[in-house]
Amino acid sequence: LCSAVFIYLIQNVDVIDALSFTVVLMVASIPLAIEIVTTTTLALGSKELSHEGAIVTRLSAIEDMAGMAILCSDKTGTLTLNQMVIQAHTPTYQPKQTQQSILRYAAMAAKWKEPPRDALDRLILSSS
Repeated sequence: LCSAVFIYLIQNVDVIDALSFTVVLMVASIPLAIEIVTTTTLALGSKELSHEGAIVTRLSAIEDMAGMAILCSDKTGTLTLNQMVIQAHTPTYQPKQTQQSILRYAAMAAKWKEPPRDALDRLILSSS
């Protein structure tokens, strides 16, 4: 589109004016096109994930997952028993961190002022 506009303008106006107008047109069109490109990319990613057996309910969930470094899940425990367990070996990624210190931080982040309603809060608060 921009090249067509540039060719049209070069026939009627100076090359420098045509080039500057084309650059302005390109910069102005990027915010309009970025939403379309993002949505299309996420839709294609959703299709690829569905071929792998994943269920994608929101396109924005793909974007959220892309920003994660670590995903902790307990698929079998939470879906069948609604119980989670803490494994014996907890990987730590910083020196001087132990399973107890990580559990302490998790307990501080849990909703401890009210009765725990979700399985993760129950697990953390009962193990601390």
